[in-house]
Amino acid sequence: MEDLNEYKKFGEELIDKLKLTTFPIAVKIFKKGEEKPPSGKIIRPNQFFGAAVATCTSHLWCRRSGLSFYLEGEDISCSPSCYLYFGLEETENHPEPVYESWARYAGFKRNLAAEKSSRATDATFKPDEIEGFLISPLHITIAKPDVVIIFCTPLSLGHLILAATYDGDCINSDFNGMEASCKGLVKTYQTENCNIACPGLGDRMLGNAQDNEMMFFIPESKLEMVVNNIFKAGSKQQGPKSKMMIPHIITSVGSQSMYGQSSDPPQWKYVRRKKKKD
Repeated sequence: MEDLNEYKKFGEELIDKLKLTTFPIAVKIFKKGEEKPPSGKIIRPNQFFGAAVATCTSHLWCRRSGLSFYLEGEDISCSPSCYLYFGLEETENHPEPVYESWARYAGFKRNLAAEKSSRATDATFKPDEIEGFLISPLHITIAKPDVVIIFCTPLSLGHLILAATYDGDCINSDFNGMEASCKGLVKTYQTENCNIACPGLGDRMLGNAQDNEMMFFIPESKLEMVVNNIFKAGSKQQGPKSKMMIPHIITSVGSQSMYGQSSDPPQWKYVRRKKKKD
C-alpha cells in the first residue's frame, strides 16, 4: 500500500488555503485486472442508496459527507456517463443511442447533428477500458488519486488557475453547456492537464452544485505543483508581507490614488515608462 500521507496533506492544504466549503475529491481509476480496494473501506452506491444513482450524486455525498465510494456500471443510473464517458456498459451501435436519446428526449442542442458536433471534443473511455473507479475525500483518501476534483467559488478557481499556470502552462478547456464532473475527470485523466468546467444540469440537479460553484480538475502528476504554487502569483506586486491570499485586500475603489499617492501596480508604471515617444 502506497504512503497516502502526502496526498492527505495536499487535501488539507487545499481546504485551508482556498477556504473550501466541501472536500476535494480524489478519484482512482481501476483498469481491467487491477486489484480493487478492500470492501471494508468502501461503499457501493447500489447498496448504500438501494439503487443505482447518478455519478454526480456520489460526488455530492463524497465531498459533503466524507464517504468513499467504489463505482462500477451497475452503480450508475446516468446512462450517458455510464455508457459514453466511462464505457462501463456497451450498447448496440455504441455510442449512437446516447446521442439519439439526447436529441429525441432532451433537446439540449438543435438536432442530432448539433448534439454530435457540440460534443466532438468530449473525452471518453472505450467500452471495457476500465473496470470501475473509487472516489474519496482527498484529505482522508484511501488510494493514490489519478485525478482530483475541486468544487469551488470563482475566487478560489482564479487562484487555482494562477497556481496551475505559474510555471508557464496554459489551461485549455472546452465548453458546450453540458459540462459535468464525470466527463471532466475523464479528460483530465487522459490528457494529464488541468481542466475547468462549469457545472451542468446533472451536477446542479443531482449533485447539488450551487450557483457560486465551479469545478477544477487536477491530474495526479500536477497536484503537488498546483498546491505548492498557490498564492505565489503576484507576489512581486503585493510585496513579501502582503501576499494575494483569501480574503483579498482591496487597495482601491475608484481612483487609483490615495492621499495623493498613486496606487497603480508597478508593472503599469514600468510599461508607461517604455511608452514610445511621439
